[in-house]
Amino acid sequence: MQTDLFMEFASPPFAGGGAAGAFETGLALARAADMAGLGAVWLAEHHFLGGYSNAAAPDMLLAAMARETGRIGLGFAIIPLTLHDPVRVAERLATLDLLSDGRVLWGVGRGVTTTELDAFGIDPAASRALFRQRHAALRAMLKTGLTERGGKRLELRPAPAARLGRGWLACVSPRSIDLAAELGLHAMTGPFKPWPLVKSDLARYRRLRPDGRTSFTLAVYCERDHAAARRRVAPGLVWAYRQILAISRPMLSRQLAGYEEYRKLGWLAPMLEKVLSIATLEAMGLAVVGDPDHVRKRLAALQAIGLDRVSLVIGGGDLDALESIRCIELLAERVLPALARETPAAIMAARA
Repeated sequence: MQTDLFMEFASPPFAGGGAAGAFETGLALARAADMAGLGAVWLAEHHFLGGYSNAAAPDMLLAAMARETGRIGLGFAIIPLTLHDPVRVAERLATLDLLSDGRVLWGVGRGVTTTELDAFGIDPAASRALFRQRHAALRAMLKTGLTERGGKRLELRPAPAARLGRGWLACVSPRSIDLAAELGLHAMTGPFKPWPLVKSDLARYRRLRPDGRTSFTLAVYCERDHAAARRRVAPGLVWAYRQILAISRPMLSRQLAGYEEYRKLGWLAPMLEKVLSIATLEAMGLAVVGDPDHVRKRLAALQAIGLDRVSLVIGGGDLDALESIRCIELLAERVLPALARETPAAIMAARA
């Protein structure tokens, strides 16, 4: 199982630092992850969601990381294709691919907040069809380096490299799992519903596309002292999940055309809001917080089911750079070597 980082560039109001501080911490984390041997750093893209995320231009942040790192993968997680002209997406992927010497990874989706869809004038009921159209256009451009505009055949510059290959799809519902398998995309899941439901989705994807890859994102914080780790990270992590519940509430509470599957998770929000804590998040498989042995056991359980990648969100946005770097270093020293000792045969047996 490959271990990655995932960043939203949050700036909680009680933390200080704002967007500038979040960017500097993110760059420091990318450098630390590169040195620690992590597989990739994935950046979200969000708009108009307050302190929950300052990642409105992930291509620029990834370009900065490309110049400050040497080997770590640089991933978009995800590009909301409903908001973008696919030509501009292809151009940015091709440009970053050259700047990073071929380290680009990319994921796509159609957007899951009404705030963002409304702001860009996207009808939720039409978003699935629009996504399909733009994904088909993007894949064709990445394969051929060509597009047609105004009746003319045009060449993309720089030309996309063949190594950009297959991307990932953000999967929240079984329907999106089916879509990932149909389109030949890898399945990227996140901490939006309890792990047993995500595990069921991933098993469904494996049946539909055995050669596809799977990923799961969750919050992590590790210190040598178990109790100290849980005390330190609790305020920021609880705040972050309250933001997730707030921005997803319209999708969960209303029968929104095109997003009917999300309504089935409507029971989750009020339950979580009442009992939100580190213990609750861990019980639901959405976070892992504690000493190295505790974190190792939880991540080993994910690896045992045959997960290809796990993306770690370090804390909830209120940690300073030194705290976050120490967490990455401790993971690299005490957790990841144990995971690496798992034999390929054991992983393949789990997948089967």
